[in-house]
Amino acid sequence: MVARGRETAQKKRLGDLLLGDGLIHRVDLESGLREQQRTGRKLGETLLDLELLSEHQLIRALAAQFGHDVVDLLQVQPDPEAFLRIPEHLSRKHQVVPFRIVGRSLAVAMSNPLDYESMQDLSFHAGCPVVPFLSTRHEIQETIDRHYHSGAVNHRVREWQPGPNEDFQGPGFIQAAPGLSTHIDLDTSREDSSPVAPVIRLLNRLLAQAIEFQASDIHIEPGPLHCQVRYRVDGHLQDEMRLPTSIQGALASRIKVLAHLDIAEHRQPQDGAVRVCISDRQVDLRISVLPVQFGEKLVIRILDQAIQPTQLSTLGFTDGQMGQMEKLSRRHKGILLVTGPTGSGKTTTLYALVNRIRSEKINLMTVEDPIEYTLEGINQVQVNTEIGRTFSKCLKGILRQDPNVILVGEIRDSETAGIAFRAAMTGHLVLSTLHTNDAPSTITRLVDLGVPRYLVASQLIGVIAQRLFRKLCSHCKQPISPPLNDLIALGCPQKSIQGMAFWEGHGCSHCRRKGYQGRSGIFEILVLAPPLRNKIIHAVSEHDLRSAALAGGMVGLWDAGLQKVREEMTSIAELIRLMETEEHQQTLCQNCARPVALDFSVCPYCTEPVVDRCTSCRHSLQPDWKVCPYCSQKTTHSISK
Repeated sequence: MVARGRETAQKKRLGDLLLGDGLIHRVDLESGLREQQRTGRKLGETLLDLELLSEHQLIRALAAQFGHDVVDLLQVQPDPEAFLRIPEHLSRKHQVVPFRIVGRSLAVAMSNPLDYESMQDLSFHAGCPVVPFLSTRHEIQETIDRHYHSGAVNHRVREWQPGPNEDFQGPGFIQAAPGLSTHIDLDTSREDSSPVAPVIRLLNRLLAQAIEFQASDIHIEPGPLHCQVRYRVDGHLQDEMRLPTSIQGALASRIKVLAHLDIAEHRQPQDGAVRVCISDRQVDLRISVLPVQFGEKLVIRILDQAIQPTQLSTLGFTDGQMGQMEKLSRRHKGILLVTGPTGSGKTTTLYALVNRIRSEKINLMTVEDPIEYTLEGINQVQVNTEIGRTFSKCLKGILRQDPNVILVGEIRDSETAGIAFRAAMTGHLVLSTLHTNDAPSTITRLVDLGVPRYLVASQLIGVIAQRLFRKLCSHCKQPISPPLNDLIALGCPQKSIQGMAFWEGHGCSHCRRKGYQGRSGIFEILVLAPPLRNKIIHAVSEHDLRSAALAGGMVGLWDAGLQKVREEMTSIAELIRLMETEEHQQTLCQNCARPVALDFSVCPYCTEPVVDRCTSCRHSLQPDWKVCPYCSQKTTHSISK
């Protein structure tokens, strides 16, 4: 494009173009030429100074003379990532605006198409070719003032300068993700000399604050008026700050650069990883970028390597459940599954099991996606689907490595499930996770994945279903007296909650006014005894399987949660939130709190009538209803009795 401009310049001069387009008269051109000879300035600048030509007219003429395109910076939304390529002081020095990344080139707007020295300087600093576009000096100056970060960003970031107890001034480094050899040197003591220093400080502040609050994720969400930053703490998202929309693009670019993502890609989702070391504390960050309506939403998963995998005794098992876990961890073959929804702590339980099992005498190998924590003395394999390194392929390879114990991060498909069960059948202990709501439904899920019932019955040694509940803040929890009828209407069996003491956190400075601080687990452990194996082979229903497991001593999730409420560890509201599914709230006997089928008339365990259902249509009834709203049948009793 530059060469074509030179050829055009030799064919037709600027004055002739202006005359030919009727933009100036010949007498005005002659006046301009005389003034140009006197001052030695360019003809275009001279005509502007004499007010014989407008800046827009000059730009159109220069575009025709040199063959460059014109860009209206007031109508085009510049790409914030382009500003990261050219420092602000260079942009002001050469009066150029980097406004778009085109392939591997950088598009810049300039008013002087003959300034080849400036273009070479810009190309050197950007690390890529520069494509010139023409724009007016007024638009260039206004865009620099409006979009560069030293004005808008610096003003906003001052609110998050490091406090007296925060170490941001010492040297630190950001290391590339596993599998990449590149290292990015980040010396925060030199941040003030960088034109993107405010963005660096802001990102450092977000990461340090999230680690301080023990957040598991950072959400950066663009909106029409502002950019929202939220932290997930104790499983709940909470608003942290709002940033100007002008910062979001630069912040996204900074994160992409560190995670080795494509900063020019805005249309496709991207995933990456980076290890951050601040004050000798290593934290792995898993980066997810997703294009949304107003920009790109970023989620940063925080895996603090300073937090060592926990022990089984600290997870929240009852004494009886702890004994079951000790027996299961001593098994040498079979498959042990941990189930629950996303974010229920399944991986933490697996790592605790590995901590309990590992020894110098056994070969323990894992296949994970991602590897959340590095375990000493254990061979861990990272899944990489982009190169075909899937769970199933890794598992096949591990079986050739003479393992004793195999940890599979998640059983996602029938192939992985089949290989895992065959590994258990050949004398290996396999630990893995599965997404199911409770322990008995795991059997149905495995059969749906194509595992034969006989294989499930013979190789499955146990299932651990779990949830994570928020613990009441010990500094601000107080006793409360919630209405009993309200709790019964929400699904709490009257017999199980009558006479209980309830506590609630009112919020204080220790828990950041949340009323909760930290999390623990409630568990449902299904141990496969011979009677249960027979029921699996004979394809009994989930309800019959659950009833048999409860009769054999299994503690259900609801009962385990009620025990935590009795111990003043959590609130009844938190338990109801966790157990929101109806199978745990509406199929419990009001007298003995044991599970009953929805169509039962009496409890088979205590012979108590099931009083929370209409005798005509079997729909659920609320306390004190006099008539069933579904079939108009009058009720003969009240649930609140």
